[in-house]
Amino acid sequence: MTYEAFKTALCRCLKKSLPPGTAMRIQKIRKNNGLELDGLVITNRESNIAPTIFLDDYYEKRSFYPDLEAVCRDLLQTYEQNKSTETIDMDFFTNYETVKNQIAFRIINYEKNKELLETVPYVRCLDLAVVFYCLLSVGRLTHATILIQTNHQKLWQISTDTLYAHACCMTPQLLPYDLCNMSTLLSDLFEEHQPPDPFCPMYILTNSSKLYGASCMLYPHLLDTIADKLNASLFILPSSIHEVILLPASGCRQSDDLASLVAQINQTELAAEEVLSSHVYYYSKTDRTLRICP
Repeated sequence: MTYEAFKTALCRCLKKSLPPGTAMRIQKIRKNNGLELDGLVITNRESNIAPTIFLDDYYEKRSFYPDLEAVCRDLLQTYEQNKSTETIDMDFFTNYETVKNQIAFRIINYEKNKELLETVPYVRCLDLAVVFYCLLSVGRLTHATILIQTNHQKLWQISTDTLYAHACCMTPQLLPYDLCNMSTLLSDLFEEHQPPDPFCPMYILTNSSKLYGASCMLYPHLLDTIADKLNASLFILPSSIHEVILLPASGCRQSDDLASLVAQINQTELAAEEVLSSHVYYYSKTDRTLRICP
């Protein structure tokens, strides 16, 4: 069955099974790194918030289901588990003063997201772009977000520099960093490489929600603090958009070995939308600068 035929048959099945008072539509959702997926949006009269269920995932896993009705039942169960009975008054979003304390930043790959960057305010950093979003807390949807678009910025009449400065202040408060020594738990990522060096510990840096946690590498003065505590400059491996791996530079591998490891992680461990970069970064404890390793 082709993907288009699968979508048509699944929607026909869903229409027969949807609870009264609900409606559905399929829309293209732009994900990270230029990926576009078909999102099924099911709405009800109780809420103006609707979960998005990606049909591409169900098509890829269709062989695990005995028939289309089973796919339909699983999808409806996912909807029931994630639907909301609350509403958001979106009028608050028209006033920057009421929304500014919920604004955070995240980092994405610059080259892979050029089309997206034409529509949003951003700040360039190395091979990355810093973009902004509003972090919402609505019932179980604790990670609901609204990506800030250029039209929002024009409505608020603020500059990108102002947006960036405020996000740098708020993001560490909204999403505190989390740093843990995890090298022994990452041995499976090394496979053909040598196992982790016990004399060169590895640290996972992310945030409290584990969502877009790689952004912590740009938290003001955080790398300064970590480098001082470890008394070493740092290699930074972008293991995904949600976390980075830190290694003290003293006594560790060469950067080209680490680059091979990043390439392996990107190719074998991550979905395309989770890749942050193919480069290894270096933070110098001496001159307090972050750069791409050659």
